[in-house]
Amino acid sequence: MNMNPRFDAAWKSWLDDNIRRGCSHQSLIDAMVANAFHPNAARSILARTIAGESLDTDIPMSSEYTYGTPMLPAARVLHAADRAAPKVFSCDAPCVALLADVLSGEECERLIEIGRERVQQSAVVDPDSGKEITIAARNSEGAFVNGSTDALIATIDKRLAELVQQPVENGEDLHILRYGTGGEYRPHFDYFPEEQAGSRHHLLRGGQRVATVILYLNEVEQGGDTTFPDAGLRIHPRRGSALYFEYVNKHGQTDPKTLHAGTPVEKGEKWIATKWIRRGRFRAEDA
Repeated sequence: MNMNPRFDAAWKSWLDDNIRRGCSHQSLIDAMVANAFHPNAARSILARTIAGESLDTDIPMSSEYTYGTPMLPAARVLHAADRAAPKVFSCDAPCVALLADVLSGEECERLIEIGRERVQQSAVVDPDSGKEITIAARNSEGAFVNGSTDALIATIDKRLAELVQQPVENGEDLHILRYGTGGEYRPHFDYFPEEQAGSRHHLLRGGQRVATVILYLNEVEQGGDTTFPDAGLRIHPRRGSALYFEYVNKHGQTDPKTLHAGTPVEKGEKWIATKWIRRGRFRAEDA
């Protein structure tokens, strides 16, 4: 068996043919893994092929996730036209940073007001169908909002894009979430598992998610932390701050260390707003 496979023209032809034949995504990944491709590489190649992206010849085939230069600027204070946000802390592996003063108190209150008018039981993406479903592991209420909902949303979208230096059009609609007492989101990844059939619909609407920004809108009386169990990180919500983390490298690999969770709210309620950033321009609806 070749222990150092390369994704060459023959492999690309094989993959294209089998996708056209309607072979299951998992069967394609299994075949590549059986030929010494690393599972992370196989999933990445499949996802990028489905999304119509070009594939470089230097994609690692048999290695674990490779950390490179983060997308997030290295400066200790990040700047937007209307805001300066100092880094409270940062971590390299996984790439995580906590930014202070991203939102004012008044902006936090307004986002909570907008959320109270709109939130409904939160859903997740079904791995098989790609449709939104509710599960016990995610106990919260949420609503997607954009610039047409309120002018403040457009201001925040622009600010976040400038702070993290990603195109504003690559961001999904802002997702406002409320967790009541007992509310939690058990350990999960924000990226779409490429091997799951349900991910295809979402990958075609802007490519893979590459980074997340969580805006903390209130002070939680007790509980409601954000944790990264495999990295030993725990972040306490603080109003106006933002947690940033990224999980896709230049090769399209996804970082397993970004497994994260929202711990149960033990007292009071927790309000956050989440911005997911895609590899390409996000399309809210299929054309």
